[in-house]
Amino acid sequence: MSDPIAPLPRRGPIPGLPPNHTPLRLMAPRVLVVEDEVTVALLIEDMVNELAYEVAGTVSRLDDAMRLVDSETFDLAMLDVHLHGKMVFPFAAELEAREIPFLFATAYGARGIPEEFRNHPVLQKPFGPVELRRALMELSA
Repeated sequence: MSDPIAPLPRRGPIPGLPPNHTPLRLMAPRVLVVEDEVTVALLIEDMVNELAYEVAGTVSRLDDAMRLVDSETFDLAMLDVHLHGKMVFPFAAELEAREIPFLFATAYGARGIPEEFRNHPVLQKPFGPVELRRALMELSA
């Protein structure tokens, strides 16, 4: 006699999605995380996944980010401003030129962003899932 098939455990509601959403999403926006602090990157990855977005990848160096600019492996990007002593703004300019939505995540807040990028969302570190959800929804709208 075979064992009855037990239903999979049901997860709780996903923040940012209506309670009656379908758990099968055909295409979740893919988020590239550009962050040089490993623990912060892991925390961001966890939050992105919990918010039903897909982590396309995580890079910690400007050169690695620049190599991905034409890869079409991500839909949105979260950018830390300082990456191992280099500023992320050359990558931000490339994303802007390609009309790829992005936001900045920095402890400096909006005051650490040059004027030409002030039209992009800025998350001030530390931030939580509510702030991240709001910013990602703004980018993917």
